Amino acid sequence: MMHAYVLVTMKPGFSDQAIRDIRSLEHVEKVSVIAGAYDIVVRVGVKSLEDLMKINSHLQNIKGLEKTTTHVIEKEISL
Repeated sequence: MMHAYVLVTMKPGFSDQAIRDIRSLEHVEKVSVIAGAYDIVVRVGVKSLEDLMKINSHLQNIKGLEKTTTHVIEKEISL
């Protein structure tokens, strides 16, 4: 299993519906609303890069979404 963070930039006024749409996608583990350069962070867990590409395709079709940036987690360290 591989995990990734997808950073999402939204157009103003579309975040609430986008969050509902993102929550319904398969492989989404967590959705966080953040302040700063991005609006939403999505944590996903997938079996392959192909599955990650499919999630990104679904995200790109969400109304009001401007941009995504995906970061695959190479190593996670528990504290």
